[in-house]
Amino acid sequence: MSIKELIQAELELLSEDELGELYKLIKGRSQKHENNDDDLGQLLEQCQVSTGISDLSYQHDHYLNGTPKRQVE
Repeated sequence: MSIKELIQAELELLSEDELGELYKLIKGRSQKHENNDDDLGQLLEQCQVSTGISDLSYQHDHYLNGTPKRQVE
């Protein structure tokens, strides 16, 4: 049996009240994922720091570990 079939079989055993609770749980989970994208964007904006180093993201190994800078592609 596939996972989908197993879930459908279990759904048949639930009462209307239990199905309602399951629906709320599923709906809340999907809304939480949608909100997480917004929350992440806001968090990234709040955590931005101006370092004055324009190539920090590309040359992070150099600045963190002292390795030679990469060649610009």
